[in-house]
Amino acid sequence: MQLDAARVVLRPRSLSEIFDLGLRFATAPAAKLYAKLACVTLVPAWGLCVVARYGLGWGWGVLWLVAIALATPLQGVFTVAISRMMFADEVRVGEVLSHYLRRLPAYLGTLVITRVLIGLLCFAAVLIVPPLWMWSRCAYVHEACLLEQAGPLDAGSRAARMVASNVVGTIALLLMLTLAVAGFVFVAEVLINAGLFDFVVQVGRPFGSLFDEGGSLAALFGLFLAVPYWTTVRFLAYIDLRTRRDGWDVQLRFMAIQAQAAAQAPTTGAQA
Repeated sequence: MQLDAARVVLRPRSLSEIFDLGLRFATAPAAKLYAKLACVTLVPAWGLCVVARYGLGWGWGVLWLVAIALATPLQGVFTVAISRMMFADEVRVGEVLSHYLRRLPAYLGTLVITRVLIGLLCFAAVLIVPPLWMWSRCAYVHEACLLEQAGPLDAGSRAARMVASNVVGTIALLLMLTLAVAGFVFVAEVLINAGLFDFVVQVGRPFGSLFDEGGSLAALFGLFLAVPYWTTVRFLAYIDLRTRRDGWDVQLRFMAIQAQAAAQAPTTGAQA
């Protein structure tokens, strides 16, 4: 790991820069690793939705909830992946999955606790602001649990402290990410359903229609396809927040200098 050779320059960035950088990162250096991880995690999750629709006859409303429930913990796989890719030239799929599985019990506990709190506020609150406020405080629990090795309760408190002075900015980030996911869903519906099946193959829309039925397998595919991008943008926003709040760029530079000094120490001693 080369702490002084990060793939992304650590400096304060605007939201627009973070979204642009997230797209470029997910489609260039991380594309190959993301594709492999998606085949292992996202494709089987989408397959479960296919089975639930055509094997069990579940409605589209329930399927959207199931897809979101599956996609949420799978964000952790890509969180680990991008954190490793920041400072490593090559990252193996097994390395990412091994770290993810070791932290999975604590990670699932963190997600359950935070999502229950968000849900309670959604049911109890008349206004929209309280659930959004809670959602923003839980935005970085993925990084706190998986990367900072925090337990379920500690991850929630760390994430809340992290955004204490930037709640509005975090809410804006989450709302923009939600619009981005909607864009992935819409584009997948248009390209696969309207473009491929309806226009090219001319078999109609045999796997549902987002606009007529409220859901389709193409739209669900778009939702899962958005998971790596969502995770990448959120991680870059996490890095930006740590850089602004904790001077992480300076800390990493000093850690790199210390590591280089430690590596050169045995050589110097041997020459003496």
